Amino acid sequence: MKGESTVEREFFSKQDPSHMYQKIYNLPEQILSAWEVGKKVDVSLLKRDWSDIVLAGMGGSAIGGDIIKSLGYWDLKIPFSIVRDYNLPGFVNENTLLIVVSYSGNTEESINACREGLRKGAGVITVASGGEIENIAVKTPGITSISIPTGFPPRAALGYTFIPVLSVLSRLGLIRITDEDIERAVDLMREMRENELREEVPEEKNIAKKLANEMYGYLPIIYAPDEYFGVIAYRWKCQLNENSKLFAIWNSFPELNHNEIMGWEGRDDFLRNTFVIFLRDKGEIDRIRLRIQYMKELISSISAGIDEVWSRGESLLERFLSLIYIGDFVSFYLAIKRGVDPTPVDSIEKLKEYLKKGEH
Repeated sequence: MKGESTVEREFFSKQDPSHMYQKIYNLPEQILSAWEVGKKVDVSLLKRDWSDIVLAGMGGSAIGGDIIKSLGYWDLKIPFSIVRDYNLPGFVNENTLLIVVSYSGNTEESINACREGLRKGAGVITVASGGEIENIAVKTPGITSISIPTGFPPRAALGYTFIPVLSVLSRLGLIRITDEDIERAVDLMREMRENELREEVPEEKNIAKKLANEMYGYLPIIYAPDEYFGVIAYRWKCQLNENSKLFAIWNSFPELNHNEIMGWEGRDDFLRNTFVIFLRDKGEIDRIRLRIQYMKELISSISAGIDEVWSRGESLLERFLSLIYIGDFVSFYLAIKRGVDPTPVDSIEKLKEYLKKGEH
């Protein structure tokens, strides 16, 4: 990275040999590149009236679908469903636009969903960097294929797995996102990176380092202000799982006030070892603000600590991406503090090998 000192280079080479930091650092540039990928996709086969949209994917390849669904909550005029499974819902038919996202192209659940969608006559878009999904797209007439760069863990390819889809849906008139929206979001992320996220920024000015230090040694619980921002809390949880190798919990208002709130009443011993992050947004309605304030007062005397992280920017896209970007850096700094390499996901790879053995 430009401007790195010798000490910093040694730090990253030892703790982060696969350069997860650089991948997180470059997310704004990845988003710009991915937007251009989407603009070059031939959408001629997709210009028709669809009854619904289904996005099939797993893990880091699926979360972009959650983000799009939340971004389009008020704009989308047809149902948008996310499938994290082998099989598609019964309503999928020739009027369904099926988007199959698998970064590697070899995710078995997504391959099965893709084949099932083709059997049902759905319109199909594939997003992959290669693998069997791309092979299916090449061999099957009528599929709209989006080819994305290789070389990333799926969770670090968020821009490539969701921004091209966002671009295509925008070009089809299904959601409203413009070049200017993307540029403003990227400018905001770059400003945040420069002033409060990159390694060179000291902890007193670095929100991600501060949060990582606060959360260190505790079970993180991430609460989102509403259902739309729930995907951001889920992204934080997943990044803490995969990068920091930590168990984490997430939920969103107002739903958590109808069930999870009662778990705090028990005041079990393990709750003293939790640290709660409240994701906040200026778009919160007054009733949500009251609910959050009540929960902060309830939890502050039970957990090890609480903190708030406010979104930045004006548009919903900016506010979403600002919180995602902070969370990604938090997961990296927490991994380093815990002495773990943020890139390998050994248990996931071992499971894949186990499943392969079960095929014989």
